[in-house]
Order: sequence, then structure tokens, then C-alpha cells
Amino acid sequence: MKKVWILFLVVFLTLPVYAYTLKGGVTYTVESARKEAFADVKYSISSRIIKNNKFDPNYEENKKLIQQGIVETNDRYITYFSDGQYGIIYKNNLYYEFSYFSDGKLESVGVRTGLVCPIKVFVYDINNKLAEIRLQLSTKESYNFSVDGRLLAHWINGVCYDINGKVIKRTLK
Repeated sequence: MKKVWILFLVVFLTLPVYAYTLKGGVTYTVESARKEAFADVKYSISSRIIKNNKFDPNYEENKKLIQQGIVETNDRYITYFSDGQYGIIYKNNLYYEFSYFSDGKLESVGVRTGLVCPIKVFVYDINNKLAEIRLQLSTKESYNFSVDGRLLAHWINGVCYDINGKVIKRTLK
């Protein structure tokens, strides 16, 4: 009987070692991405967020960092694009994305619904109107929709394509 208990314990305690975690993903079509993106839409954000960021508070420093190809500092992440625009995400609040024109003026504010993909990002213009909804499937792919549901862009591996597959812009870093 003692041998049976020892065998049981050995088998029972080693089972987790042999466990296999299934890894899978969800594949989206434009239609399924649209449906997911438009569930639970938030149509506005606090106007204070837009007012406080109408001009990039770190414009001069960010321009220098962009010229040097630096994409991360102690307090923020910087993404820049082939059309001169750039984006800032502050590490103290990863739920907000600030997009600026090359002159440092605010273009839009994106509000993420989560931090693990897939996530939705509601993008508001400087008048606090919902301008776009993005379904970010991964760090390499997202679908961007207009408020009326039209596909605006499809980002794949840092390249932004329009509805006809034409390249709109690219992420430089």
C-alpha cells in the first residue's frame, strides 16, 4: 500500500510539469473587427485632458529625441511617422495616447480600454469629438474605423494601408 501512495504522489506532483498551455489567437476580418470595435463606444472624454495637452509640453526635447532616433525616455514612449507626426504615451498613464503634428500641436487623444491586446482605442479630436475607433489586435496589427464605421486604415508591421491597399504612412521607430 505504501508503494501505491508513493507512486500516486510522484505522478500527481509531476503532472503540472507535463502540462501544456494552448496558445491561440483570434483572427479578424474587417467585418468582425468593425463589430468588436463598435461595442461599448465612449463618445467623449474629459475636456481637461485635451486642454492640458493642446501643445506638446515637451516639444523641443521630443524633436531632439526624434532626430536622434530615441523612442523611450524615463517617463514616456515616442513613436514617429513618415508624415512628420508623432505620438507620445506617458509611462505614468499608459491608457492615453497623444498624437501631435510635426509642429507640436495636438492632433488627437487616444484612450485605450486596456493594456493587453486586443484592445480598443477611442480617438478624439481637439474638439472632444470621437473621430476614430481603432481595434488593436497586437503590437503589429490594428484596424482603424471612422465613427460611421468605414475602414480608414489597416496597420500591419508598422505600415498603414488605406482601404485600397495603398500605403498611407509608416512608423519610423
